[in-house]
Amino acid sequence: MDEATAASSGSTRILPRKGALKLLLVSFFTFSPLGIHAQQPLNLDMASVAILARTQSWTSKQAHQDAVTAGEDARRVASARWGQINFQSQYLRFNDPIHIESPIPSNLQPVLGLKSLATPLAPQDNLHVDLEAGYPVFAGGKIHNAIKATREASHASAEAANDTDDDVILTAERNYLSVLLMRQVVELDTAALQSYNEHLQHAQTSYRLGTAANYDVIRAEAAVAEQEKRLTEARNQLALAEAALRTSLALEDSASIDIGGHLFEIPDEVDLNASMDAAVKSSPLLQALRDKVAAYRSGVRVQEGDYLPQITVISGKELVTSKLSQTDPTWFAGARATFQLWDGGERRARVSQARSQLQSTQFEYHHAEEQVRLAARSAYLDLQSQRSELVSAQKAADRSGESLRLANERFKVGTGTSLEVLDANVSLTASQIGVQQALYQIDLAYLRMHRYQGDIAELTTRIQK
Repeated sequence: MDEATAASSGSTRILPRKGALKLLLVSFFTFSPLGIHAQQPLNLDMASVAILARTQSWTSKQAHQDAVTAGEDARRVASARWGQINFQSQYLRFNDPIHIESPIPSNLQPVLGLKSLATPLAPQDNLHVDLEAGYPVFAGGKIHNAIKATREASHASAEAANDTDDDVILTAERNYLSVLLMRQVVELDTAALQSYNEHLQHAQTSYRLGTAANYDVIRAEAAVAEQEKRLTEARNQLALAEAALRTSLALEDSASIDIGGHLFEIPDEVDLNASMDAAVKSSPLLQALRDKVAAYRSGVRVQEGDYLPQITVISGKELVTSKLSQTDPTWFAGARATFQLWDGGERRARVSQARSQLQSTQFEYHHAEEQVRLAARSAYLDLQSQRSELVSAQKAADRSGESLRLANERFKVGTGTSLEVLDANVSLTASQIGVQQALYQIDLAYLRMHRYQGDIAELTTRIQK
C-alpha cells in the first residue's frame, strides 16, 4: 500500500467533550458570515462543514423559522386561559332625545294644562366608555387541550427542523467526502501519468538499443495520452465536487476553500440491532411524528369539548356616566353559560375528522418507523460490505504494485513486453482508486447511520481526520 492509502486508512481520533465544545465555539465565530469574508481561504474539515451547513443552509433556516412560528402560535393559544379585558367606546347622536309619552287623565288636563307627560330616557348625545372583562371558568377542556395541541405541534416543528438539519449536514458531508475522494483520485492519476511517462522513456531507450519494437513506443505514447485524458476528467470531477460543496454550504463560487482531512476507516464495530433501536429512539423525524400524533390526540379532545357547556364569568363598568340613559347600568357582574343543543351534526363531523387525522398520522408514524429501520439496516449492510471491499482492494493494490515492479524489471532487461507494463499500471491505479472508493463508501455509510440516529452533528465534532 502506498503512503497516501496508508494515511487515509488511519484510525479515527475522538476529542474530549471539552475540546469538542471549544472547537464548536471557535468554528461558530470563525465561520460566521463576517468570518467568511474576512478569512481567505476558508479552512474546512468535517466539523466545520457540519456547522456551516446547519447555519447557512436556506432549507435549515426555513425549517427553524417554521418552528418559531409554531412556538408563537402555541403562546397565542395559551393566552386564552387568562380571559380578556376589553376597552370599548361608542358615541351616538340621535335625531331627538329619547323620551316616553305618558297620557294625562282628562280630569287633570285642565289643571296641568297638558295632555301628556314626557319622561326623558336618553339624551340626544349618547356616549358609552366602558371596560368589560371575561374569564373562562369551564370550557369542557377545550382551552387546556388546545394549549397541549399547539405545544406538541411546536415540539414537532422543532424536531422536524432538527431532522432537516441532519439531512442538510449529510448532504454537505457527502459533498465533502466526494472532494476528498476526487482529490485522491487526481493524486493517483497524476502518479500513474508519471509512471506512464517513465515507461515511455524506457520504451524509447529500449527501441534505440534494439531491444524493443517501435510498436512498444507507439503503445506507450497512446497510454500516456489516455492517462492524460483520465487525469483531466478527474480534475473536472474534483472541480464539480468542490462546486457542489460550496453550494451546500451557501458559499459564493469565487470563495477560496482549503479542504483538510483524508478518507478514513471506521475501527469501531457496529451492532445492527443497537443501531436500529437507537435510530427509532433518537430519530428527529420519528420524534416529530410522535409529537404530531400527540397534538392530533389533543385536537380530538378539543372537538369533543363542544359537547359540554361553556361557562364564563363576565363583568363591566361604565367609565363615563354623565351621558348615560336612565336604563343603562354603571356596572354589572355575572356569568354566562352556553350549550349548543343542535347543530345539524357539525360537531360530530368535526370530531370524526379529528379522529381520522389522528389515525392517519399514526399510520404515517408506523410507516416512517419502518423506513428508518430499513435505512439504518441498509447503512449497516453498506458499511460491512465496503469493509470487505476495502480489504480486497488493499490486497489487490499490494499485488498490483508488485506486478508493476516485476513487469518494469522484465521490460528493462528485454524479457517482458510493453503491454505487460501498461496492464500492470492500469491494474495498480484501478486498485488504488478502489481503496479510496471503499473508504468513501465506509465513511458515507457511517454518517448515514448516525444521520438516522439523530447525532450526526455531534459525530462530526468528535471525528477528526
